[in-house]
Amino acid sequence: MLYVVYLFAGNIFLNSPLAPRLVNRQPETLEAHWARAETWWPGQVRLERLRVQGHARKLLWSVEAGQARGRLLLWALFRRELRFGRVQITDVDIHVQPASSDHKPPPWRPDAWWLTFEGIETTSLRKLQWGELVMEGNAAGVVGFTHQLRGGTTQIFPSVLTASQAALRYRSQPWLRALSFKLQFAFDRYSYDDPPGWHKLERARIHLVADGATPIINLGVNSGANVSGPSAAPHDGHVAVDLLLDHGVLAAGGHASWNGPVETASAGGSPQYLGGQATISVTDDKTDGHFSASPAVTGTGANIANHMLIDARLDSRRLLPLPSSKAALALLSVNAEGHWQFESLAWLQPLTAVKPWLRWNGAGEVDAALRLAHGQLMPGSRLTIPRLAFTARILGNIFTGSASADGLVEADPRGAHSSMNLMVKHFVVAPDIPAGEPYLQGQALQVAMRSSADLLNFRDTAVTRLHFAHAEVPDLRAYNRYLPGKSLFFISGHGSMASDLTVDGKGDVSDGRMQLHSDGARLAIGPSRLNGNIDLDTRLTMAKRAGHAFDVHDFNLSMNGVRVEGSNDPPWWTTATLERGTLDWDRPMQLNGTATMRMKDVSVLLTLFADRGAFPKWVAHLIDAGEAQVRANVQARKGEFVLDHLVATNQRALVMARLRIADGKPAGDIYARWGILDVGVAMANGERQFHLLHAARWYEAQPDLLTTTEVVAH
Repeated sequence: MLYVVYLFAGNIFLNSPLAPRLVNRQPETLEAHWARAETWWPGQVRLERLRVQGHARKLLWSVEAGQARGRLLLWALFRRELRFGRVQITDVDIHVQPASSDHKPPPWRPDAWWLTFEGIETTSLRKLQWGELVMEGNAAGVVGFTHQLRGGTTQIFPSVLTASQAALRYRSQPWLRALSFKLQFAFDRYSYDDPPGWHKLERARIHLVADGATPIINLGVNSGANVSGPSAAPHDGHVAVDLLLDHGVLAAGGHASWNGPVETASAGGSPQYLGGQATISVTDDKTDGHFSASPAVTGTGANIANHMLIDARLDSRRLLPLPSSKAALALLSVNAEGHWQFESLAWLQPLTAVKPWLRWNGAGEVDAALRLAHGQLMPGSRLTIPRLAFTARILGNIFTGSASADGLVEADPRGAHSSMNLMVKHFVVAPDIPAGEPYLQGQALQVAMRSSADLLNFRDTAVTRLHFAHAEVPDLRAYNRYLPGKSLFFISGHGSMASDLTVDGKGDVSDGRMQLHSDGARLAIGPSRLNGNIDLDTRLTMAKRAGHAFDVHDFNLSMNGVRVEGSNDPPWWTTATLERGTLDWDRPMQLNGTATMRMKDVSVLLTLFADRGAFPKWVAHLIDAGEAQVRANVQARKGEFVLDHLVATNQRALVMARLRIADGKPAGDIYARWGILDVGVAMANGERQFHLLHAARWYEAQPDLLTTTEVVAH
C-alpha cells in the first residue's frame, strides 16, 4: 500500500509546478526545468527534455539532455550530502561561457551541504562548448565529482571522455576533424582561490591520447586578400598526441606529432604551399620540440620561398608551477632559422621595448637565425627585415617612416651583446595627438639599438640611439606649442633641425643633443617683433624628477642679423649660454636657468621697455658704448617669459633689468647708467614711469621676480 502511495504521490509531485519551484529557489545560482518526470522507486528518477543552468563565480553554464536517469542515495542525506549514484544522460549539449560578473557564494561554513555525483555517464555527447571553442560529434564519457556548497572545496574523481569522428573549431575556424581521442583526468581537492585559475592543473592528472586531421595552416596570408593560386588545401594534415601531465610534470615517453600543409604568402602576395612538420617528445630529463616548414623546391635571390626550422629544448619535464622567468629561460635552448613573409610585424614590438614606444608595423619579410643557449643569445643570431613601417613615440612626438632593419649578436671581451640598426629613408615627425600635423621631415633617420645578450634582461637593458641631420622644418610656428604663448612665439619662418637622442627601453630620453637653424625667422617677445637668423644647440640629460624632466648642458643660442620692426638700428647680434638649466619637455615646455650672453649692444634690451625716443638723449651714447656682457636668470613657462637680475656691463655703461611678459603683456623695471648719468623706468599695464632722480636707489628697492628656488629648479 505504501508503495502505491509513493508511486501516486511521487509522480504527481515531479510533474507538478511544486518540484521545479522547490529546485529553483535560487535561480540566479541554479535553475532546472524538464518536460516529463517519473519515479518507480524511492530515490530513482527519470526526466525527459531536461535543461539545467547556473552561474558559478565567473562562469555561466548549461546542460541540455534528451533524457536523464539516476538514483539519489537517501542515506547520505543524514550526513548533509546530496549524493547521486550513477546518472545516465542522453543527447547531451554542454555550454560554458564567461560571465560579466562574479557570482560569489554565501560565506563558507563547516556544516555546508555536499553535492556528489559518483558518475555522470553519457554515450551521446553531441556538443561541448567552452567560450568560443566548440567540439561536436560522437562523444561519450563518465565524470564524477564532489563539491561542498557555499564556496567549499571540489574534487573530480577519475573521469574519462572519448570521441570518434568529432570536430573541433574555434569560432568559425576549423581546427580538427575526424578527431578520435581519449581524455582521462582527475583533480585533487581544490577551491576557487586555492590554487587560482589554471594553476588548478597543478593538482590534476590528465592523460590525452588523440588522433585527427588538421586543415591547412595559414601563416602569413591575409584571409581577406584576393590572391591568385589554388583556393583549396592540397591535402589535410594529421596530428597525433599521447601526453600525460601528472601534477604539473610531463611523463617520460610522451609525444606529439603533426604534419601537413602550410599556406604562406610571398612578398608579392601570391600564395605558397609548404610542407610542415612538428614534434614534441618527452624523455627522462628534458622536453624536445621541433618545427619545420619548407617548400618542395627552394628559390634563390628575390624569389626565396618561405621556410622555417626550429629546434627547442627545455631541460625539464615540469611545466607547473611556473618557474620564474629567469629560471625558465635558464632551462631553454633554441636553434632556429628561416625566411618568412609576415602579414604583420607587430609581434616584434614586445621583444624590443618594455613600453610600446617603438613599433614595427605593416607586413614584411623576415630573414633570421636564433641561437639561444640556456636563455642567452649567442653569436650567430641575426635578423634582417628589408622593409617595415617604422613608428616611434618620443617626447610627445611620433616619428613615422619606411625602414629596413639589420640585427645580430656578437661576442666581445665582456660577453656577447646584441645590436639592431634601422635605416629610415624618409621620415616625418608630428605631435603625438589626434590629427597632429607633421612639422618636421627628413632623410636618413638612423636608429641604433644595443642590448644585453641575456634574453631576460634584453628589453630592460636596451639602449637606442636616434640620429638625423638636416631635417626640414617648413614652419617654425609648429614649435609654438612648446613656447610660453603670447609672451614668446614664432610669427613665421622655416629652418632645419638635427638631433641625436639616446632612449632607454621604456621610451624615455636619457640624454641627447638638438640643433635648430633658421634664416629669416620672425619672433615675438611680448609686443616687440624681431627678424633675424637663429642657431640653437643644446644637450640634455634626464633629471631625477617626474615627467620629461632634463638637466640642460651647453645650451647655446645665437642670433644675428636681427632687426627690431619699427626701428632703424643696424642689424644686431647676441650669443647666449644657459648655465644650471632645467627643462621640462611636457607641453607647454618650462625652462629655468642662469644665462650668460654677449651682445653687440644693449639696444634691444632698451627696446623691450620703451621706444628709443622716450629715453633721455644721452642713452644713444649708452648704445654706442658697444659690446656688452650680460647675465640674467631666465624662466619660460606657460604664458610667461621672465628675465630677472639681468646685468649688462661694459667699460662705460651699466644696464640692470627685471622683465616679466605674461600673456604677451610686459611688466618690469630697468635701470641704465652711462658715466654719471642714469635713469630708471617702471613698466606696468602698458604705461611707463621714468625715474630721473635717485634712479639707482629706486631700482634697488624693487622686488625680485624669481625666487632662488625657481632659479635653481622648478
